[in-house]
Amino acid sequence: MDSYSLDTHSLVWYIRGQKTLSSKVEEIIRKVFRGEANCYISVMVILEAFYISLKHESFTFSKFLESIKKSNIRVIPFDNKVLTQCFKLPVKMDIHDRIIVATAIATNTPLVTKDKVLRSLFPLETIW
Repeated sequence: MDSYSLDTHSLVWYIRGQKTLSSKVEEIIRKVFRGEANCYISVMVILEAFYISLKHESFTFSKFLESIKKSNIRVIPFDNKVLTQCFKLPVKMDIHDRIIVATAIATNTPLVTKDKVLRSLFPLETIW
């Protein structure tokens, strides 16, 4: 089964039903939610989603958490494996992105992101 790491915007935009996703990304995330692909989510994505919920009343954090409770979706903690990968990334990368990218590296999965900076700095495959 295919496996992916999702950045915050990809996941939140999908859950909010926003039309900002590429057709390829939308299909990947649909596969995840149908249980046809595995998904890794950095704990930083969870924290950023919480922050988004504080700014946008239409985005309910508890509903977000409920929607990702699936056996094929795994939240990856900020552990030693992720921390080790953080140290290897370029200095100019901010801490939030660093943790998301390090999680994708630690899980050896393509990163689904629209962020051009992340896509240019990510050493593995990115998808948009």
